[in-house]
Amino acid sequence: MTSSSPDAFAHDLDAFLDATQYARGLSPATRQAYANALGTLLDDLRRRGVTDWAQVDAPLLADHLRRLQEGRGYAPATLAQHTAAIRALFGWLLDQGRIPASPLDALPPAKRPKRLPKTLPEGELNALIEAVDGDDPDSLRDRVALELLYGCGLRCAELIGLNLHDADLRAHTLRVHGKGDKERVVPYGPPAHAALLRWLQARKRFALTYKKGALAADLLAPRAPLLLSPTGRRAGRPLIAAIVHRRIHAFLPEGAQATPHTLRHAYATHLLEHGAPLMDIRQLLGHASVATTQIYTHVTPTRLRAAFDAAFPRR
Repeated sequence: MTSSSPDAFAHDLDAFLDATQYARGLSPATRQAYANALGTLLDDLRRRGVTDWAQVDAPLLADHLRRLQEGRGYAPATLAQHTAAIRALFGWLLDQGRIPASPLDALPPAKRPKRLPKTLPEGELNALIEAVDGDDPDSLRDRVALELLYGCGLRCAELIGLNLHDADLRAHTLRVHGKGDKERVVPYGPPAHAALLRWLQARKRFALTYKKGALAADLLAPRAPLLLSPTGRRAGRPLIAAIVHRRIHAFLPEGAQATPHTLRHAYATHLLEHGAPLMDIRQLLGHASVATTQIYTHVTPTRLRAAFDAAFPRR
């Protein structure tokens, strides 16, 4: 075991993030969330004059988390994220022989509150997507983004990670790169297919009209990004969030929410309402555990009541 210093803390944090990203296939967003949470911890350790990982004990970590909750007003879900990042860091330090035991062993795990996913009524969501019917490139891009978020239940990162060769236009399926670099094949319906064809035509015109030579060829290559920004780069999270806000959120009643993830929740909820088995929805969403998918059973009590009344034998 070796002693640490403020600078060594930062070095260890970088080494941990690199090792964890390699071993667990963390997405850039998850890596950044870990970095933010642990950066907050390192700032607190420096203020306390802590210079060695072995000085960090359970009471210190409990006080750190309490300060986040009471001093910064962090929600339970955010505290759970910070606790998970800290637990992973000290597990790695233990594996590296840097500490004799993890202080997290004496700290009770944070409980993440169960929150019902926010969703949107089927008819209202369909109408808002159908209203995006322009022929200009922005409208065509926005329409296909909404169709795929809702029609395939994609996470935002999965949508922006799609390349041209991930769309099978004959089979009407997408090859989706999910969390942990796991791939799944997701079917899509006629509305998404029509939007995809129109966007691909506009995208090709853009490449041939505004880009020259190798740049145009790169944009038309199979591994080129499916969704483009107005400058021809891969669409990013801010653009997708802006599309949902402009096309969906702006037309909802005051207090209603709409983010890219809301459309994913709506996809799962509407599938369940129309009778899709929970295990099938799990595979479509790319959930590692059916326990994650089960939260949608709380969104549709009317359907579950009807299923119970129809099937339970004791009358």
